[in-house]
Amino acid sequence: MSLNKDAFARYRLIDERMRKKPDPRLEDLIRYVSEHLDKPVSRRTIQLDIQEMRYSQALKFMAPIVFDRGAHSYRYSDATYSINNLPVTADDLHGLEFAISLLDQFKELPAIKEFEEAIMKIAETVRFNKQSRGEDKIIQFDRPNSYRGIEYFEPLVRAIRERRRVRLSYRKFDDEKAKEHIIEPYVLRESKGRFYLLGNVNEGKIAKVKTYAFDRFAGLQVTDKTFDGKAFDSEKYFQNVYGISEGAGKAETVVLAFTPVQAKYIQSQPLHHSQQVVRETKTETHISLSVMVNHELVSQLLSYGANVRVLRPASLVEKVKAELKKSLDQYP
Repeated sequence: MSLNKDAFARYRLIDERMRKKPDPRLEDLIRYVSEHLDKPVSRRTIQLDIQEMRYSQALKFMAPIVFDRGAHSYRYSDATYSINNLPVTADDLHGLEFAISLLDQFKELPAIKEFEEAIMKIAETVRFNKQSRGEDKIIQFDRPNSYRGIEYFEPLVRAIRERRRVRLSYRKFDDEKAKEHIIEPYVLRESKGRFYLLGNVNEGKIAKVKTYAFDRFAGLQVTDKTFDGKAFDSEKYFQNVYGISEGAGKAETVVLAFTPVQAKYIQSQPLHHSQQVVRETKTETHISLSVMVNHELVSQLLSYGANVRVLRPASLVEKVKAELKKSLDQYP
């Protein structure tokens, strides 16, 4: 029998009614489940549910349901039994809730969907145990419900493993039409709620690693043509990169002056692994980074407003000043 959300809801309701008096007949279970689900449930469905609760190796409930032939009713041979009884502590439940919440952010990934039924079973059990303790949901993630373009994830993984070129139809935000690219795919990377493909693209006689966001894919075809490129070292590639894209040149030493309060946030969650505190006073903290200057870095610095001042390099100072001037010009 296929496990799904409706099935688990029925199991819970059957379990709930089985623990009440008087012992229910089959008709009582059908009525109870139908009323609580607000839709009709067939006699055959409840009979199969009872069998699943008794014997299913996938469910592992092994419910001790017995049938009283004289009274034509069902009951648990162990009066203390419930499918919601798990030998876990509150800390265990919080840990499980965290893991399930994390998995839920990636539920559209093929690797996660493969274990969707097992995850659903654990999630339902954790939820009922928490409700029995009178606890509400206490962990929330600021993540999208789903990733745009996630349907391309599986074919791209296969293409990377088999070293096959892909034909990507890609439309930038500022382009009206999609353009076609032949790419040697290297690695998939997630950053700030988006997935990206990094791959080698031959532009004339020049080969260059470029980045493509999933949410701008207009179509993808895995070709039969293979490539013999060396293994892509993603750690080395991103060693001096902030975010997902390379800058125009080599890594530079970026020095930033943060206000004392903002500096505490930056120190608790570093911008980059190269981050170092080079000076600290009562009025500001100077932090250095060894990174390429790219659009993502500039955008991040602008988000701090008056809480940061760029000290060097001079080119970055001018970029930030120019962007701030554009912002001010919008307010006459």
